[in-house]
Amino acid sequence: MGIQSRPPQGNHRQRTEPSVPKIGAGDRGPERSRLAPRSRRGRPRLTDEELRARIIAYCKRHGVGLNDLGLPPFPAGQRETDQHREWMALYKAHRRLSERRPSTADLDRLRELLTQQQGRCPVCRKALDVAESRLDDADAIDGNPHDAGAAVLHAPCRQLVDLVRSLGGEAVDRAKDRV
Repeated sequence: MGIQSRPPQGNHRQRTEPSVPKIGAGDRGPERSRLAPRSRRGRPRLTDEELRARIIAYCKRHGVGLNDLGLPPFPAGQRETDQHREWMALYKAHRRLSERRPSTADLDRLRELLTQQQGRCPVCRKALDVAESRLDDADAIDGNPHDAGAAVLHAPCRQLVDLVRSLGGEAVDRAKDRV
């Protein structure tokens, strides 16, 4: 008795003829990749000016002022209305924007450390500015305590330092042997 093939189970389809590539309006194949770079996906980066303009337009439209956080007041009693949805969009945009940027105290500290480092990253020795810098602090907020003192690094350099700290010096020596 030989082995018999079982019919496919579940949601499988077996093709009986060779597949033919479909050509649609959006499919331009390799030609497309050579002509133009792909556009970035997702939400476009929001700036302070754009958010401020949206908030001012909302305040004019609904006849309200700003609270001490720089946002219009919550539209109490207006849930599930266009005004409520617009307020939620402003609130979320404000929160996203504020999470992206450091506080003024952090900015002052970054600038001070960057001045002490003569504007250079201590890992790669390349020029560094405040906008692209990441604080490497001994306070162990990120779970990686160390005794090296505070410094300002590029984001990839900070990731490298964190990786070295987590793996240990011996791993770095082994990695050097592989390079």
